[in-house]
Amino acid sequence: MSGQIHDLGYKRYGGTRLDQSTRWRVITREQIANGWKKWWRYKAALGGAVITACIAGGLMFFTTNKTIRGFGSTANDLALSFADGVVPLSVSFFCRMAFVLSLTLGATIIANDTQSGAFTFYYVRSVRPRDYVLGKLAGYGFLVATIVLIGPLTIACFRLGLSDDTDQLVGYLMILPKIIAVGLVATLAYTAIPLAISAIVPNRRYALALWAAYYLIVGSIGQALGAKTGSPAAAIDIQTALQAFTLDLFDLKILRGDPNGLSGTTAVIALLVQGAVAIGIIWFQVSRDQRSGVGGAS
Repeated sequence: MSGQIHDLGYKRYGGTRLDQSTRWRVITREQIANGWKKWWRYKAALGGAVITACIAGGLMFFTTNKTIRGFGSTANDLALSFADGVVPLSVSFFCRMAFVLSLTLGATIIANDTQSGAFTFYYVRSVRPRDYVLGKLAGYGFLVATIVLIGPLTIACFRLGLSDDTDQLVGYLMILPKIIAVGLVATLAYTAIPLAISAIVPNRRYALALWAAYYLIVGSIGQALGAKTGSPAAAIDIQTALQAFTLDLFDLKILRGDPNGLSGTTAVIALLVQGAVAIGIIWFQVSRDQRSGVGGAS
C-alpha cells in the first residue's frame, strides 16, 4: 500500500474581520467575563455591596423621620434626618467593597498578564498598547462602577422614593448628580490606582502586597500627618479623600470626630491627580512591555 499525504497547512481565515479600533472592546469583554468566572473574584465584593445597599435601604425605611445630632450642615441647626444622612454615609461602605474587589482582582490584572506571558499573545495579535490599556481600564472600571456608582445611586433613588410629596421629590433630585459625581471619582480612583500598582510590579503576589501597603499603610500615614499638622496630606488616603469630597458636595460637616479638616476641593483634586498619574504609569509600563515583546503592533 502506498502512503498518502494530506494537506494540513495554513488555511486563510474566512470569518468576519473587525476594525482595529474595536479591539479594546474584546479586551473589555474578556476582563468582565474573567472577573465573573469565580465567586471570590467579583461576586464576593458584589455580594457585600448588595448587603450594604439592603442595610442602608432598611435604615432609611424604618428611621425616615429620626434625626442625627452632631452631623449636618450649619443651615439645619446641626441636625440631619437619618434618611438624608444615609446616602452620603453609605459611600464609604461601598468603597470598602471596592477595596475588597481590588484585592481579589484589580491589583493583579496586569501583573498576571506579565507573569504568565500573555503580552506575547496580545501583541502578536496586533493589539496596540492603547487598545490594551483602554480595554483593561474599561473592563475593570465597569466592575468597580457597579459597586461604587450603581450601589450609592440605588440608595439615592430609594431616598427619592421615600419623599412625602412631589415638592419634596423635586427638592431631592439634586442628590442624583451629586452621587454620580462621587461615584465617578471613586470609580477612577479604585480602578486606575490598583491597575497602576499591578503594572509596576510584574509578580502578582508582590503587586497585591504593594497595593495593600499603599492603601492601608501609606494612606494611614497621610491621614495621621494631615490630622497632626493640618496639611492636605490626608488626601493621600483614598477613602478619606472621598469622604471629604462627599461631605463637601452634600454640604455636610462632621462636628465631632473629624480631625482631618480636609476640604472637598483639595480632596477631589488629589484623587484626580492620583488617577491621572496612575493612568500615565499604566501607559508607560505597557508601552515598554510592548517594545520589548514579540510582534508588537504600531
